[in-house]
Amino acid sequence: MDKNIIEKIDNLIESKKDEIIDFTRILVKELSETPPGDEVAVSKLIKSKAREWDIPDPEIWAKKENRPNLIYKLKGINAGKTLVLNSHIDTKPIGDISQWTVNPLEPKIIDGKLYGRGSTDMKGCAASMITALWAINNSGLDFKGDLILALTADEEGGSAFGAKVLIEKKLKADAILIGEPSGINTNFDTLGLACRGALLAKIIVHGTQMHSSLSDQAHCINASVKMAEVMVEFSKNLKEKLHYKPHFLYPNGPTINPGVILEGGIFYGVVPGVAGFGFDLRVIPGMTFEGFKRDIEDFLSDLKKKDKDLDAELVLEKPPLNTWIPAAEIDKDHPVVKACLESTKIIKGFEPELIGVPFGTDGCFFANELNIPTISSFGPGFIKLAHGPDEYIDVDSIIDAAKIYALASLIYLNS
Repeated sequence: MDKNIIEKIDNLIESKKDEIIDFTRILVKELSETPPGDEVAVSKLIKSKAREWDIPDPEIWAKKENRPNLIYKLKGINAGKTLVLNSHIDTKPIGDISQWTVNPLEPKIIDGKLYGRGSTDMKGCAASMITALWAINNSGLDFKGDLILALTADEEGGSAFGAKVLIEKKLKADAILIGEPSGINTNFDTLGLACRGALLAKIIVHGTQMHSSLSDQAHCINASVKMAEVMVEFSKNLKEKLHYKPHFLYPNGPTINPGVILEGGIFYGVVPGVAGFGFDLRVIPGMTFEGFKRDIEDFLSDLKKKDKDLDAELVLEKPPLNTWIPAAEIDKDHPVVKACLESTKIIKGFEPELIGVPFGTDGCFFANELNIPTISSFGPGFIKLAHGPDEYIDVDSIIDAAKIYALASLIYLNS
């Protein structure tokens, strides 16, 4: 890449370094937790800063008034490809504030780290992407095609009011870059080529509801006990029954998480007639809903053959929950991947390792429902810090990310 372009982007972003960090702190301070779900206040802060920076006003795509998605667009000098930069602007709830050593409601910078809920997941990224848009818009540099910044709601709640709205609006693009935190040991040391999907469902076991004083005299089935037996079998033996092709990014295959929800029992004195457990199975690229469902039903059928008293069924979740989210993957040789590798090498002096991330992102929806090649995770921060107490982001990584995104966008759009 031309050294003059690199220098111009670098100088522009460095000139606003203090302002960018302060803007990030303000974004983190403004709560936008899901649940309950309300991104209006944080959206107002973003729109105000974008207007101050002479970025054209966004389109607002929303299914619900208090769940806005901000769609910013910069048009190039002539026709070309369309690249979408994406960050969600909601966060998980703070939870037990006593577990924090730094007040998450008063974000502070300590030893170069900005602490607060949503700092790494992913308001630091949102600030970086807005900055990248500003830098390109004010650089005087030419690019082809369109650059879109999509700041989305509801990612932490299932995306019904976020990514799903973009899908309903039929967002068109040639590539999407999601800035989920991708650091493992150092910032930007990995790039998520793939993300895992999920199957969320329950196993419901039926028994005999009756007076508990008679349970040793009459033949009865304690649904909670049977459910526990099924859950243990599920945990120990289901994986070997699943049919899937090994994937080089996921050598350990899918992950089995039974018992994430437990249900059963009425009160003392009553043998439970119904009990169940919810499970969370993290699926890898290539696995299908039909195949997974069939494997689980066959597994239950085998258990029933061994235990004539077992009455168990698979129950799928219903909207707004997604019972099935397929995994997503982008080719390692896709131009947007190469653009990110090149821009990181320029700014950080190394190329990130290409990995499959263990979690899910909105890339599952964009790649599978819009058929848009999507980088699932490449952003500032560490995923291990997300959702927990004392979440933080390195302030320098916010600035580095802005430069990386700006250069990657120019490389990709002009390639």
